[in-house]
Amino acid sequence: MKKEKEKFQLLVLIPNSGMSGEELKDRKEMLQAFASDSTEIWVECIPGGPKSIESEYEEAAAGRYILERIGKIPGERFQSVIIYCSSDPALSAAREISPVPVIGPGHASLMIAQDLGDQYSVLTVLEETVALFERKIRQFQFDPTRCRSVRSIGIPVSDLRVDLERTYQALLEAGKICVGKDRAHCIVLACLGMAGLGERLQKDLGVPVLDPAPVSIRYAELLHNAVSGYSRVSYPQLKRERGIENGKE
Repeated sequence: MKKEKEKFQLLVLIPNSGMSGEELKDRKEMLQAFASDSTEIWVECIPGGPKSIESEYEEAAAGRYILERIGKIPGERFQSVIIYCSSDPALSAAREISPVPVIGPGHASLMIAQDLGDQYSVLTVLEETVALFERKIRQFQFDPTRCRSVRSIGIPVSDLRVDLERTYQALLEAGKICVGKDRAHCIVLACLGMAGLGERLQKDLGVPVLDPAPVSIRYAELLHNAVSGYSRVSYPQLKRERGIENGKE
């Protein structure tokens, strides 16, 4: 009798604090629907830090808790981790201390958008986060001339899932401007609170829409099935005996 293949164990780490058990359960059910049958999704949030991430200050505040959790990965069941935020907080540092691949939804979505179209636009939450995402594009060393625009929908992260239809209509209105006025060939959603709205938006706009939730899950599956992980030349693994996990040098 053929032995059943073990499932790919994927941890989704939400870098927001204060999520209830019911919220985490709902998020797990939604994300599991994006995954293949051979993937098992686990969802956690950080125990402290910001309630949401809309600034570099909040990224830094969440970073400590992200790295503390990533530092516990050795010896656990997980074969890959997604830092569930399009700002990709503490991504490079997490890769240095993790024995398994760590995925940044923002970076992965932008990378794929540039393969799907010659030029793209980004939809973010608030006007204050426009400059943050423009800076991310430069930090990722992506060609900024291919980004036709970064537009906000005027809804904070904490309110995106309060009224999903309101959020969708705001995305649709901004997306039409991106496609019609800015001449974007595809759209990147720049917040995981918009998860699940990409498919409908793609049908209504008539261009590819990168929803970072399914994108990051399927990218994690691709890495798991196709390659061994991130290069240790690019991300040398820090030795635990250096005391990094205790904040020592």
